[in-house]
Amino acid sequence: MAKFIILFLFMISSAWSSPSENIIIGDSLCTFIDNASLKASRLNPKGDIAGTHLWYGGTTLTWLKTVVDKYPANPAIKNVIISTGTNSIYSAKDDIAGLVDSIKTKFPYAQLIVVPGSWWIWQPRGWVVKVTEETVKNYYARFEQLGALITTPVGDSRVCCNNDPHGNFQIYKKIGAEIDGLISGN
Repeated sequence: MAKFIILFLFMISSAWSSPSENIIIGDSLCTFIDNASLKASRLNPKGDIAGTHLWYGGTTLTWLKTVVDKYPANPAIKNVIISTGTNSIYSAKDDIAGLVDSIKTKFPYAQLIVVPGSWWIWQPRGWVVKVTEETVKNYYARFEQLGALITTPVGDSRVCCNNDPHGNFQIYKKIGAEIDGLISGN
């Protein structure tokens, strides 16, 4: 019994003392990606605009790059799962190369896994993202050209998510399984 208690306490202390080796960073969709993945998680379930947890709802790629630049380097991180793009409406001006460079600097041994966002979003609070699937594909192809692995996109919100990708929809289960498979494969 004493051995069990010691092992249990060691496991708890290890889990509390260090962040996951597989982190999810970016925008509000991180919550649903986290809920669906067994092997990756946000640094903290509460996002913060200051960026100490590397995710926050409503943020853009520019915000994410800024907070990654300020974050301390951590060579123990093995995988960085990125959710960004929707809030900047997949802008061709987004500095994707800069973000990738920043992440590689802070997490030098990490594999980058990118979850493409959603499009055709009609939210009750009036925010609308009317872009084509082709625009979204072109946006994430830029990540892929820089060595990131790309998962299935969240997709057309009219189809996947009842017009708003904020929820634990079936598509996230598929994405979470893909992420877990990619993590297991490296």
